[in-house]
Amino acid sequence: MGFLAEFKAFVMRGNVIDLAVGVIIGASFGGVTKSLVDDVMMPPIGLAIGAVDFKELYVPLVVKGDTLDKYDNLKKSLLAAEVTRVAAANAKAKEEGKPPAPIPTSVSPTLDQVKGEGIPTLRYGLFINTIINFVFVAFGVFLVVKLMTVLQRKPAPPSATPLPPTKQEELLGEIRDLLKSKPAR
Repeated sequence: MGFLAEFKAFVMRGNVIDLAVGVIIGASFGGVTKSLVDDVMMPPIGLAIGAVDFKELYVPLVVKGDTLDKYDNLKKSLLAAEVTRVAAANAKAKEEGKPPAPIPTSVSPTLDQVKGEGIPTLRYGLFINTIINFVFVAFGVFLVVKLMTVLQRKPAPPSATPLPPTKQEELLGEIRDLLKSKPAR
């Protein structure tokens, strides 16, 4: 048997095709649970604990030197831009007779802004999302396996009521009883 024929026989076996289907469905299921966690579960949880976007939870790994300077300069430039934006909004609000907004005294850079500056970060919010995603995937797989075991259960064996003996069994029983009743020689 040639190499290609062996490969074709291997691929066409049922369990290989089942495995391929399982991998494809598993990847799709992973995408669904990721969306469930990121888009449905985490926003309400973040809102419940104070309008937190878990994807934006990080710790900048800045201690000294160039990285610290980059982080400080990023915060200063973002603060200056925010102060300018709020001052312009306050001027417009004053014209409309509305109360002014408070001028910000500090800002927190977003994760994308920090990454854009090349500042290393410890992204624990993304890790929390991944852990929750894993729990949902594991629970989903558990439910699928449990469903499959329920569907594959073998039917209960028939009831244990004995059937009446056949004619041949009755005759053999009579012969046995006759032999038992005769005295041994």
